[in-house]
Amino acid sequence: MLAQQEDIFATLALLEDDPYFADRVSQDLTQMGCQISHFRTGEDCIKGLQEKSVDLCLFDLQLPGISGLEVMTRLSALGRMPPVIFLTSNDSEEDIARILLAGADDYIIKPHNANILKARIKALLRRTRHNTTPPQEHLGALTIDHAAQKIFLDGQLVKLTSMETTLAFALLQQRGQIVSRQSLYKVLDIDDMAVDTRRLDVHLSRIRSKLQLNVANGWTLSSVYQRGYRIEYFHEK
Repeated sequence: MLAQQEDIFATLALLEDDPYFADRVSQDLTQMGCQISHFRTGEDCIKGLQEKSVDLCLFDLQLPGISGLEVMTRLSALGRMPPVIFLTSNDSEEDIARILLAGADDYIIKPHNANILKARIKALLRRTRHNTTPPQEHLGALTIDHAAQKIFLDGQLVKLTSMETTLAFALLQQRGQIVSRQSLYKVLDIDDMAVDTRRLDVHLSRIRSKLQLNVANGWTLSSVYQRGYRIEYFHEK
């Protein structure tokens, strides 16, 4: 069930051939405040998005006729490809890597969770609309002071090392988005050849533990196969 939150106010294109699933997604998106243009085939979607603009697309991967990836490729060639999130029932790491490496902005595994869907949409729109980060945010038990580069858990200052602080804020400022390992190495001002993935995973595991980034508190901090890391908060207004 979709939590009561502020509306998104965005126009979305939904490319989905399954009428039952399309109806479920459309209902969730409408409750979020979105205006939906639904297309059942890739050909209809390409034609429709040449005639009108939308803020974001949700594409099914497997479709009769041309695939969602082919639709993305053709629209990109025409200069008409908005940011896109893929909906896929296949959660294999190889297929997810294929989606992302082809140029998709994000993905969601079917059947979708409405709150995860909203978090991903908001994160992508935040990036594309160039929204600025406020000086201080209150997200559940965490208070994130971007100006002072400090994080409080239930009002108590969390003691992070310098590297943990840098990593935590790099992820929090782009929450909901995939942050590549290379970009994290860059903000740490180190050569990416000098740090292996396991060492980075250790630092992120400590951040997860210290900030209590767990599902019970509405947070996840996870690794995305061959891409990097993502931090998400699912109760954001």
